[in-house]
Amino acid sequence: MNYYDELIERINNLIKNKKDDEARNLIIEELKAPYVPRDIIKKLEAFLDQIAYIPSIKKEYSDEEIINLLKGNNNEQLLAVSILDKKNLRDYINDIEEYLCSDAFINAKVLLIDSLINQEINDEIKMKDDTAEYEFIPKYIMPVELSDGFICGNKVLEDVFMKDPSKYEISKQLLYKELIMKLPMNLDNNEGIEVAIDIIKYIYNAYEDKEGLNRFIEKENEIRNNKKYYLI
Repeated sequence: MNYYDELIERINNLIKNKKDDEARNLIIEELKAPYVPRDIIKKLEAFLDQIAYIPSIKKEYSDEEIINLLKGNNNEQLLAVSILDKKNLRDYINDIEEYLCSDAFINAKVLLIDSLINQEINDEIKMKDDTAEYEFIPKYIMPVELSDGFICGNKVLEDVFMKDPSKYEISKQLLYKELIMKLPMNLDNNEGIEVAIDIIKYIYNAYEDKEGLNRFIEKENEIRNNKKYYLI
């Protein structure tokens, strides 16, 4: 059972035991995460509808209300992005660009960019963050899970943690989280592998596995130079 299986089971149990407030808080906290798989988002939203979440994602929001949510607090921005994900984003390009150029919640920004990519929006979009200004066409940006950086980094994680599925699932989630936070930029082979190496060290440290960490450090450069991890 992986992290998300356990999460869904825990929320189910809370609702069965009529602990709606606790379940609601857990769901909202999870939705704040930089990355949540799309199928899990749908399950979490269904739970919110089930326990009569206010404001409910099931409610019909006017365009004006959606734009106002984008100008709200972090939770409201995440709600707005979740609503927009189900809309035709071509109808909101100007508002989206204004939002992406504002000093908004970065987690919500990257989720909105992910939605633009998945809808293959062909407009040139501007975005600003703390360090730079970007211009990009979402249609020509690879979804994170199909990007070179993710594919190559994931190959490393699979090899290192092939005998420990739980560590692999955690490390894979961390890899996706790191790469989605780089949007609208896609990382290349080398960058994805470097992120994976850092994640592996983090996992060993988190589990206080000094022996495993030292074994990995010994073959770290070998991994960097191994052509099987690279896309040609």
